[in-house]
Amino acid sequence: MRILVLTGKRIHHSQVEFLPFYPVPEGHIYTDATSVGIPKSSLWKAFQHARLLFFDTLQSSPPSPASSSALIAASTVLLLHDSEHLTAINTRKRLLLSAFPPASPAAGSAAAVTAPRPQSSQGQGHPQHANDPLITPFTELTFLTSLLTSPLHRHTKSPHLWAHRRWLLTTYPSLIRPVSPTASAEIAAKAARKWARKEISTLLRAAEAHPKNYYAWTYARWMASVQNVHFIHEDLVGWCIKHTGDVSGWSFLSWLWMTERDRYRYLTSPAASAGQGSSADARMAMEYRDTQAQRYNQLLRVVKYSHEIAPGHESLWRFVGAILTQGILSCDHAMLIIEMLRTWDRQEWPTRVADDIVQERMFLRELMRDLDARAAGMHVRAEDAEMVDRPP
Repeated sequence: MRILVLTGKRIHHSQVEFLPFYPVPEGHIYTDATSVGIPKSSLWKAFQHARLLFFDTLQSSPPSPASSSALIAASTVLLLHDSEHLTAINTRKRLLLSAFPPASPAAGSAAAVTAPRPQSSQGQGHPQHANDPLITPFTELTFLTSLLTSPLHRHTKSPHLWAHRRWLLTTYPSLIRPVSPTASAEIAAKAARKWARKEISTLLRAAEAHPKNYYAWTYARWMASVQNVHFIHEDLVGWCIKHTGDVSGWSFLSWLWMTERDRYRYLTSPAASAGQGSSADARMAMEYRDTQAQRYNQLLRVVKYSHEIAPGHESLWRFVGAILTQGILSCDHAMLIIEMLRTWDRQEWPTRVADDIVQERMFLRELMRDLDARAAGMHVRAEDAEMVDRPP
C-alpha cells in the first residue's frame, strides 16, 4: 500500500522509469528530485493490490471522499502498469466531472481548474479540508504529462492516454488559457502561447521516447487544426533532420505544409478575396511568395543533409517526393530542386559504394521516374502522391 501513497503523491511532478526485476525491500521505490524509479517487482505487487481495491471500491462503495481517494490511488497504479486500462481512465473522468462539472462556475474558474491538489502537513497527498478536491484538471494534465514523456515504451504511444489528454483540454478550456475572464486579450493570448510551447515540448519528448509515434503526431494535428497552435517550421525541420528515420515526424511536417498551401489557396481565391480590394490581394500574394521561398530553403536543407550526411532514409525521400508533387513550392523553386536531384542522379558511382548510398540512389531514381511520369501526364496512384502516416 505504501507504493500507492507514494505514487499518488509524487507521480504528478515526476519522470517515471521502471527498473529491472531484482531483490528490493518490500514496496520500495527510488526517488531523486523529480524522478521516480519503480522496480517492476514492486509495481507488479502494487498492481495486484490496486486492481482488487479498485474494483471492490467501484462496485460496493457509495460515492464518498474515502472511496474517491481509493479510486484515484488505485487507478494511478493501474495506469502505471497498463496504459490502456480504459476503465481506470473513465473512472478518473467521472471523478473529474463530479468535482468540476463543465457548466459549473468552478470549471470555468482558471484558479480552480489550474490549482494543484492541496497537500496535508504530513505530505501524504490527502486534502487539508473535506471540501478540497481529490483530483483537479491541472493535476490530471500534469499526471498525463509525466506518463507521456517518461521513458515508458507503451505509455508514450498510448492512444487512450493521448485521447484522454484531448478530452481534458476540450472539457476544461481554462487549462489552455489559465487567466481570468476579465483579463485583456493580450494576456489571454500570452497564456495560450505559453500553453502551446509546453504542449509542443511534451509532444516532441514523447516522439523522441518512442520513434514513429503515430498517436503523438495525431495529437499534433489536433493541436494545429482545432486549437490553432502555431508550429515553428524551422524547428520542426531541425527535429525531423535529427530523427531522419521517423516517418511520422516527416508525415506531420508534410501535412502541415499542405494545410498551409490549402489555406493560402483559399485566401487568394476569388470567393474569399471578393470585397477585400486589390491591396489586400497583393499583400496576400506577397506573403504567399515569401512563405514558398522559406519552404524552398527548408526543403533544400533537407535534401542536402540527406545527400551529404545521412543518405538512404526512405522516409526522408518520401517527404521530398510529396513536397515536390503537391504544389507546395512555386514552379521555379520546384524546378531548381529537381534539376539539382537530376545532377546527383547523373553522377558516376564511386568504386566502393556503401549500402546507404545505394539506397539513396534507388530512392532518387524512383522519385525521378515519378516526376517524369507526371510531366508526361501519366496516372500516378493516389497513395504515391502524398505522404500518409498510418497507425501501427
